[in-house]
Amino acid sequence: MVSELWTPPGVTDYSVAPVGHNAETGGSIEQHIFQVHDPVTNKRHKFCVITDEDTSQAHLEDMVSSAVDTWFTEVRQKDHKPAPTPEQRKEIGAILNDIRINRTKRNESSNNRIYYSGLKGGRNGNHRGTN
Repeated sequence: MVSELWTPPGVTDYSVAPVGHNAETGGSIEQHIFQVHDPVTNKRHKFCVITDEDTSQAHLEDMVSSAVDTWFTEVRQKDHKPAPTPEQRKEIGAILNDIRINRTKRNESSNNRIYYSGLKGGRNGNHRGTN
């Protein structure tokens, strides 16, 4: 049984529920559900850690800490991308314009293709290579 569990700052111990029994040992398996709040991005996330009777309290605390660190890293990298520079915005605009032009050309084509691969062979597209 887990007594006073240490959790990283921002983590709330949500609930503990029995999940089942270990097929080999017959011991009980528990699911610990936690909620974490990131003050930087103001996002919340629930996650669970599965333990059995052989899992020590220190190991459970390490698993919780590792899960929280991983989530903080992922959410902060994803949400804090720098805004594009004016040069990057122009480049993005040019790419989007090219996409629109090519989409229009494909829609006007009878088979939705713009480019055709060239024929290999002799002069004037002659496949036999004769002149």
